[in-house]
Amino acid sequence: MKKNKNLVRVSIVASLLITTSSILGQNVEVMASNPTNYKDMTEYAAYENVIADAGATSGDFGISLALYDIDQEGIRELLISHGTCLADWVNDIYTLEDGKDVSYIGNVGRQGLFYTAPDGNGMYFLYGYQGYQEITRITKSGKDIVQTLLESRELNANENYTEFANKIALLAPGDIPTHGNSYDVEVTAPDGGVNMRCGAGVEYDKVLPDMIPNGTVLTVTQEAVASNGNSWGYTNYNGTYGWIALTQVTRYQEPTEGAPIPHTRYVINCNESITLRTNPDVNAAEICQIPLGTAVATFGDAGNGFISVYYQGSSGYCLASYLSAPVD
Repeated sequence: MKKNKNLVRVSIVASLLITTSSILGQNVEVMASNPTNYKDMTEYAAYENVIADAGATSGDFGISLALYDIDQEGIRELLISHGTCLADWVNDIYTLEDGKDVSYIGNVGRQGLFYTAPDGNGMYFLYGYQGYQEITRITKSGKDIVQTLLESRELNANENYTEFANKIALLAPGDIPTHGNSYDVEVTAPDGGVNMRCGAGVEYDKVLPDMIPNGTVLTVTQEAVASNGNSWGYTNYNGTYGWIALTQVTRYQEPTEGAPIPHTRYVINCNESITLRTNPDVNAAEICQIPLGTAVATFGDAGNGFISVYYQGSSGYCLASYLSAPVD
């Protein structure tokens, strides 16, 4: 969902967090400041393509963003703030329909500061310029943003702009703190690859025409459970974001120094599958069957006509005559 505008990243003066504020003549108790670990929030994964598009469109100017549940109905909206100057500054707002489909629902013009509304009803937007300020309430009604002007006035000579607690911080994507819950996986699917889908489950459409091939290392940033109970992971493959079945991948670890370097080989010369065994011996116990055409990681000659093989989390041995020459 691209918007063809020039975008700019601008540093906005931080507000003072206080425990009570005089808000339009009222003393109102306030809550703790809003969290800024947006990448750890459930909705971030669904918005990631929109964020990536906005960042790509911005060029050298950059964007800033925030996630906040405007109507407190359980889904955080996405705010993307951008512009080249005060004259064209805008804050675009998106939401999720059915928890997965991104929908643009409006914008708030001009550069300013967002806060949780002290009474919990939406957000407050503070705009200030050369001694003049406006305070606008931002709420969400269905698929639309509603703006209600609460105050518009010139400030007195020594009066500061109004400050509220619970700022909704707009951050550049690279400045967003995370809890570091991501991890790497390697595609090791029996079918030779894994499909990427727009949601966590086989009922969702594919976002790529072809499977991500075995041997590909991906970074999973979020997990979800499908309707059938299987786990799915959210990832990025060559700039495309989507969900993959975690049953088709294994945890990936960088080879340690001095460890043998794995090479990819394919299962060949069999009718249906070959046997992965516990030892390099035809009489050794079977670990599993590896289907014809499957890519496996191999670690060199194990003797007795066998090669050391890693497949779907299991290490063992296969007869070299049933494996292709290394392809990498």
